[in-house]
Amino acid sequence: MRTFRGWTPTLDVSENKDAFVVKAEIPGVDSKDVSVALENQRLTIKGEKEHEKEDKDEHYYRMERTYGTFARSIHLPASIDGSKVTAGFKNGVLTVTLPKAPAAKGNVIPVKAE
Repeated sequence: MRTFRGWTPTLDVSENKDAFVVKAEIPGVDSKDVSVALENQRLTIKGEKEHEKEDKDEHYYRMERTYGTFARSIHLPASIDGSKVTAGFKNGVLTVTLPKAPAAKGNVIPVKAE
């Protein structure tokens, strides 16, 4: 799902044996304006980038910076242990670590020699 008015954050999703890691670039947004939710193996990141107030004495020749609300959702291919999910925000990058549920990690079955 992608909904946006003017812009949407870019995502990187990686996986290791224990967890998925999602990194979202959200420049110009304060961490208090971002929310993260996990439901049925679907991660949703929502927020809003506020439009800066324009000075009435300035005349813009070009405005390329975007603003508005955004929401990104991605489906994760394995079960997640929701009680251990963490999210951090630093330098405009949101990092969400989603540990896999024990069943999603699989089991290694030792083979015994007879």
